[in-house]
Amino acid sequence: MHFFGLLARSRGLGLVLISSLAFATAPVEFSFRVEPDETANPFAREIWAEVETPAGTLLRLPAFYDGGDTWAVRTRASSKGNYRFGQAEEWREGQLTPLAVALNDRDRLRVRDEDRWGPPLRIDVRTNRSFLDGRGQLYVPLGGNLPWADGEDTVSFYRENLRRFAATGLNWTRIWMAHWGKLNLDWIEPHHGDNPPLGMLDLEVARRWDAIVAAADDAGVRFQMVLQHHGQYSTTVNSDWADHPWNATNAGFLESPVDFFTSEQARQLTRDKFRYIVARWGYSSSIMAWELFNEVKWTDARRGPPETNAAVADWHQEMARHLRRFDVHGHLITTSDDDLTHPLWAAMDYYQPHLYASNMVLGVQSVLHPPTRLDRPLFYGEVGDDNMINLASEQRSRGSAHVPMAWAGLFGSPTQPAQLWYIDVLRQNDRWDELASLARFARSSGLLEHPFNRTTRPTVIGGDRTPWRIQPGYYWETGPNPEIHLDRTGHEGPELMEFRRVLTAANAQPPHPYPSRTTFHVHAPAATNAKLTIARVSNSGSSLRVTLDGEIIADQVWPPAMSGQAAPQNISIPFRLGYGQHTLILENPIGPEWIDFAELDLGIPVPALVAVARHGPDRGILWVRHRNQLLSPAPDEELTATSATVQLADHPAGTWLVTWWAPASGQPIGSTSIDHEGGTLS
Repeated sequence: MHFFGLLARSRGLGLVLISSLAFATAPVEFSFRVEPDETANPFAREIWAEVETPAGTLLRLPAFYDGGDTWAVRTRASSKGNYRFGQAEEWREGQLTPLAVALNDRDRLRVRDEDRWGPPLRIDVRTNRSFLDGRGQLYVPLGGNLPWADGEDTVSFYRENLRRFAATGLNWTRIWMAHWGKLNLDWIEPHHGDNPPLGMLDLEVARRWDAIVAAADDAGVRFQMVLQHHGQYSTTVNSDWADHPWNATNAGFLESPVDFFTSEQARQLTRDKFRYIVARWGYSSSIMAWELFNEVKWTDARRGPPETNAAVADWHQEMARHLRRFDVHGHLITTSDDDLTHPLWAAMDYYQPHLYASNMVLGVQSVLHPPTRLDRPLFYGEVGDDNMINLASEQRSRGSAHVPMAWAGLFGSPTQPAQLWYIDVLRQNDRWDELASLARFARSSGLLEHPFNRTTRPTVIGGDRTPWRIQPGYYWETGPNPEIHLDRTGHEGPELMEFRRVLTAANAQPPHPYPSRTTFHVHAPAATNAKLTIARVSNSGSSLRVTLDGEIIADQVWPPAMSGQAAPQNISIPFRLGYGQHTLILENPIGPEWIDFAELDLGIPVPALVAVARHGPDRGILWVRHRNQLLSPAPDEELTATSATVQLADHPAGTWLVTWWAPASGQPIGSTSIDHEGGTLS
């Protein structure tokens, strides 16, 4: 149950001409033949070719090998008119050498209609927090992940779903170069074929990517091309290392996944592959960014000591420089890692963490490890319900959390909305209409066209009340022991995310970076019955001490579970919370392992509704939701209407048109005009 308000200040109310057929997304492409070098791997040759634009600009473009003696260059149809092929050169022994080539077709192509995309996305230098498209218009990514086609024809999967994205109003996705998805240029699953020889790339996979890029161009959906993923170089998290063709146990040359970041052979092969990627697909502005790694934080090197972390950062800087050297069209570059203070971000154009917390509604509105200074755009590239401990199995299978998560992602400290990981669950449940409703609101509210640079937590007063039940925030995330000051009005802000779902042992040896204690400061307006619920205890045993105003009210130690027996689960610890100010401390003093919380019910009556707002110069958007009834209920659950007053502090004076929206339909359900003198707007 949730509603949105839209407040607006009232003002008194490359096409290449090759035949008679024209395709706006086709690149300008010249194909030519090069004398083979029997001693060289064609994918290791660095060949450049000149293309003159209708404006007389001479582009030097990296060429890509396309089989046999055929090479090609591609560029955007940046304007109408004639494009002319110039000379070709090859980089040999530190210098460019003229290269004799034979064109496979004409040396001139006439373009009638320029590429509708314009140049690739760039960052708005006025704010360093927003994206601008090739026409200088604000671009706000709104969508979800289509990382690979699982059990479906790859090209058909992307053609269908990118069209569906566009029809729904979504404009962003991520696609991985994953071997199991038949999209890795140098690693083929055995049942899909043979791996190319070391240093070679699979041209069938490359042509598959041609079709995907063309499908994105046609649909008008931008995507991040994910060049590597963590499982390739991890032995612990989603590990594919045992099957990696570069693994020495598979007759490869890497003794360890850590070596990928330091081996000169691995770096050279990666540089050659990245050059090829840019040469073949760098023409397309539907590619939002080259994403160097998916969740590099899970690689063995990144999880290792300072020296291997330094190698990861150095690798990112080298590969970013390399991509920029060859990317004539200038795409953005990013990676994905949750620690935004890590030096690997130094050469990236925008921050891209992922989030799988216990409280995802608040989580997508906050940042766990924010950068020292927000000097570039930031948004969650993946968000999912994996660790939402209070989600029922039926809600999980229907994807009940995903749409509210997407609405919540429109608000908060990240500069752009959060992007859904499990969007395929919504596809399987035929819930596209709900995403279309979100997209309609985002477009109609001006969120996709105007800046909303300030987020506030409006006060809610009056109306129905409900006991204040606080859900855990982050799950297994590092950080200091938090101290949380709870607001008397019961508002739900990012600070509640610091109520960690897991507490680890304070006396752990060696010490670790996870919290072992949480401190709450809370005011009870009257005496109340409170309750702490523990979801589970580690099989290895754990401990919990609860202290209220300096007095220990619970002190429990759980021994290791006996073989064949389950560890304790669903443990309730009731306690009395008297009138006045209190300090409540939860800690795991002696472990030896972790304890996992489900909920802290303070029993304090608070408004049933909560609100969050984003503000722009002449408009704002307001989200009002029910604390306990946001997610889709069970079929037999009765929902009742409730109401309250929302107060927006320090609201500018003027005549404001307030339009209420129903998220289920994505349509306005009424509006009213308010003459406001300035100050609090109710």
